Amino acid sequence: MVVIDSLCPEKRSAFESVSLSPRTVCRRIEMSDSVNDSLKTCCSNFDAFSLALDESTDMKDTAQLAIFICGVTAALQVYEEFLQLVPLHGTTTGQDIFDAVLQCVKQHFLDLSRLVCVTTDGAPAMTGKKKGAASLLVRHCEAAGHTQPIHKVHCIIHQESLCSKSANLTDVMSLVMKVVNSILSRSLNHRQFQALTDEVNAHYGDLLYFCEVHWLSHGAMLSRVCDLQQEIATFLRQKNLPGADHFSNPQWLARLALLTDITTHLNDLNVKLQGKNILVTDMYSHITAFEVKLRLWEAQLAAGQFMPFPRIAACAPDDVDLNICVGVVTSLREEFASRFTGVRPPAPSFKLFTSPFDFPVDEATAPLQMELVELQCND
Repeated sequence: MVVIDSLCPEKRSAFESVSLSPRTVCRRIEMSDSVNDSLKTCCSNFDAFSLALDESTDMKDTAQLAIFICGVTAALQVYEEFLQLVPLHGTTTGQDIFDAVLQCVKQHFLDLSRLVCVTTDGAPAMTGKKKGAASLLVRHCEAAGHTQPIHKVHCIIHQESLCSKSANLTDVMSLVMKVVNSILSRSLNHRQFQALTDEVNAHYGDLLYFCEVHWLSHGAMLSRVCDLQQEIATFLRQKNLPGADHFSNPQWLARLALLTDITTHLNDLNVKLQGKNILVTDMYSHITAFEVKLRLWEAQLAAGQFMPFPRIAACAPDDVDLNICVGVVTSLREEFASRFTGVRPPAPSFKLFTSPFDFPVDEATAPLQMELVELQCND
C-alpha cells in the first residue's frame, strides 16, 4: 500500500477492498484453469473453424499476436472466442507468426483438417505468398494430408478503413489535424478556446482529438470541427495562428463539408461491420450495398443533387465544385472495387446460405443437393 499512497492515493480504498489472501489467489488460478479447460473442450468439438490473426505493438514495443477463433459444432452452435495473446520477442516474420499459431493450435487441441479460413490484418508477414503466416499454415495443412479448401481473407473492417484513406482530400484532413492539435495540445490555447465557445454560446464547448488507431474518431472530429468552424476561424484570427484564411474561405469549407459527409457514411458502414455474430454474408452485403450507393451518389453529385450529403447541401451552390465532389466519390468507388478480393470469389456460394429456397440445386455440392430439393419442395 506504500506504492499506492505514492502513485494514486485516491485509489487506496479500492485497493484495500481487493482480497489477496493465499486462498483467494488459489481460487482465481483455479477459475482461470477452468475457463481454459472449457475453451479447449469447446475447440475439440468444432466441425469447422476459422482463425483470425492480428499483430500489433504494445506500449513497451513488444509485438503481440492476438488469435481469435470462430467455430461451429455439429449442432450448428456458433462460438466466437479470444483464443490467445502471444508476445513475439525479437523478429515478427511470417515464420515466427506461423510457429506461434501452430503452438496455440496444439495447446487447444484443434484439428487442422477442419480449418476453413484464415483472416489476417493484411500485413506482409501475414499475407506473403511464400513466407506469409497464412500461406505457411495452408502449406502445413496440405503437407499433413488435409485436402479441404482454406480461404485466406484480409480483414473486411480493416480494408474498409484503408478505402476511406483513398479520398482525394488529404490536404483538408491534414490542415484540420494541424488546427485541432494547435488548439488542444497547448493548455493556454485550449483554455482560451473553451472560453470563446462559452462566450458565444456555441453548441459544443470543445473540440475532439483525432486518433489514427481509433478509426471512428475521424468522423467525430470532423463533425465537431464543422459545427465549430466559425468559432475556430475567430480564434485562429485572434491568436494569429495558421489556418485562419482557410476557415474563412467558403470553397475550402465546402471541401471540408464534403470530407465530413463522406467520412460519416464510411463510419456508418464501419459500425455495421462490427459486433459479435456478424457473419461474412452480412458483411459482404453491407459492402456491396455501399458500392451501389457510391455509384448512385456519383450520378447524383454530377447532376447537382446533394440529398445524401447534408453538409454540402448547406453550402452555397457557387462554393461547391461538382468536379471535386464527383472525383472523390469516383476514387472511393474504384478503391472499393479493387479490394475485398478474399471474399468476392466465394460470394456466389453465399446465396446457398442466405437464400436456400432460390439457390439452383445443380450448383450445390452433391451432399447438399438432396436436402436442398426436400427443403425447396416442402410446402
